[in-house]
Amino acid sequence: MPVDTWFPLAVYYEDLPDAAQHKDDLLAAVLQLEAAAIAPRNFPEMAWTGDLHGVHQIHTDPRFRWLVTQVETHVLHYLTQLGIDLTKVELYIQRAWPVVSRHQQEVGIHQHNTAHVSAVYYLSVPASGSDLSGCLAFIDDVRMNEVSPGLGSENTDLMAKWTPLNQDQALYSPVEGRLILFPAKQRHGVTLNHSEEIRVSVSFDIVLTAAADSAAGAYEFLTPPPALWQRFSQPSR
Repeated sequence: MPVDTWFPLAVYYEDLPDAAQHKDDLLAAVLQLEAAAIAPRNFPEMAWTGDLHGVHQIHTDPRFRWLVTQVETHVLHYLTQLGIDLTKVELYIQRAWPVVSRHQQEVGIHQHNTAHVSAVYYLSVPASGSDLSGCLAFIDDVRMNEVSPGLGSENTDLMAKWTPLNQDQALYSPVEGRLILFPAKQRHGVTLNHSEEIRVSVSFDIVLTAAADSAAGAYEFLTPPPALWQRFSQPSR
C-alpha cells in the first residue's frame, strides 16, 4: 500500500560550472575581509561570520560580481519552480556575508527572519572530505509524521529506524562550487568542521516585495517596494 508524502521542503542546488576559475580571487577577497574586520565577536567554537563582524554587504563589492550574478539567476529559477509569478514581485539582495569555519567550528541553529530566500555558496571545501568539513543541517520543527509528540526524542529508544518519513533533519554535505537555495525561515545550522583545513562559504539573504504596480491586496502578503516608502522627516536618533 503506498504512502504519499506531502508538504516537502524545497531545497534547490546547482554546481556552478565556472566555479574553479573564480575560486582563488574570491577566496583571497574573503580572507582579506576577515583580516580587516572588527575584533572577533564569536566564541572560539563558532565559525567566523561576516554578518557579526561588519562584513555583510559584499554584494556591493565588485570582486563578488560574478557570484552575485549567479545567485540572482538561480533565485529566479528557484522561485519559478515554486510557482511564483515573477512579473508581480521585486527582488532585493538584503545582505551578503562570508563564513570561515576552521577546525572544530560550527554555525549554531538559527533562521533568517528578516529575509525570504537564503543562499549559501561553497567557495572552498577541505580536500580531506566534505563529510568532515561540516554539513548544512535543515531542522524539521513541524514533525508532521510524529504521531505522538516526543516519540523520536533522543531521550527514548522508541524508533526502530530512521527513514525519510520520520527524520528530524536533513543534511547536505558541502560541495565546492555548489550553490544552495532555501526558504530563509527554515531553521538550519552547520555541523562541526572536523577537518584541519578551513571551509569558506558565502551567504545571501534575498527579500521579495510586491511590484510597484501591484493590486492593493498584494500588500497584505508582501511588503510594498522601498521606492514607495517615505522616511520620517524627523530624526529617529
